Amino acid sequence: MLNIKQLQVFVDVVREQNFTRAARQHFLTQPAVSWQIKSLEKELGVLLLERGDRNVALTGAGEVFFEYARRIVDTYEQALVAVEEVKGFRRGNLVIGASTIPGEYVLPWLVGRFKQEYPGVNISLVVTDTGKVVEGILADEVHLGVIGARVAGDRLTFQPFIQDQLILIAPPGHPFARQETVSLKDLAGVHLIMRETGSGTRMVVEEQWRASGLKPEQMQVVMELGSTRAVITAVEAGLGVSVVSHWAAEEAISLGRVCYVPLTGFTPQRHLYIATRHGRDTGSLATRFIDFLVDPEVQRESIPSLNFASHGW
Repeated sequence: MLNIKQLQVFVDVVREQNFTRAARQHFLTQPAVSWQIKSLEKELGVLLLERGDRNVALTGAGEVFFEYARRIVDTYEQALVAVEEVKGFRRGNLVIGASTIPGEYVLPWLVGRFKQEYPGVNISLVVTDTGKVVEGILADEVHLGVIGARVAGDRLTFQPFIQDQLILIAPPGHPFARQETVSLKDLAGVHLIMRETGSGTRMVVEEQWRASGLKPEQMQVVMELGSTRAVITAVEAGLGVSVVSHWAAEEAISLGRVCYVPLTGFTPQRHLYIATRHGRDTGSLATRFIDFLVDPEVQRESIPSLNFASHGW
């Protein structure tokens, strides 16, 4: 059976036109090199080299075989270099699925910082809702996901990432805007603007809605929208109130387009999660990226307004 070592020795003997010089390159004795060539010729059933007193020359069969052997050896050595570059994170491809909040307001800062450290790595960030991110992980379409809620089942592994704060926002002219606090039960029967079913934010709100004893039919959702930005715009337009991430609402609140309303009976903190397929080796590059994401120092230096208290609303 041919092996790469035989091909490397053969190629170097031809290039050096000498057994002794080729032997030095491979830290072998000259008889060992001769044995490698004879084994190769025996395997192929042809004479590859004509031996002279000092030099060697290719036979007709040897000329044909040398071209293929040279390409194989060159490709193999290039592959070794490429693998070493990947191991050192100097190159590679990483596909990340993210739900809207981490995908639009958190990860771009961290991906940018990661790219500064590893400029040869290509990163694709696919932003969609939590449900579709989970589907992408299970279909091996993405290496990892960053989402706003855990989902049921044992096919995924969830690692807490950072904490987000969900807040209630209302139009400036809404009655809630004049109240110091609003309870979760006060939302029953009020026009609500929500993300679509499958979004992490909606999962968290519905879970706490049920936990407070409220019935699903008491949630008066007048509009479902596919992006958090669209939800905030609808609130600005006076179409209802909503619960959104503080990161998403920061600009609209600062400009006075919506009002932040403290919400009682509601646990505002939620974790964003790094999700991977259970039992699957995510690879060294994805593992390095995950370690980078969960590094508290990296988070503090990269993500503006990391803590809700820093807003001062």
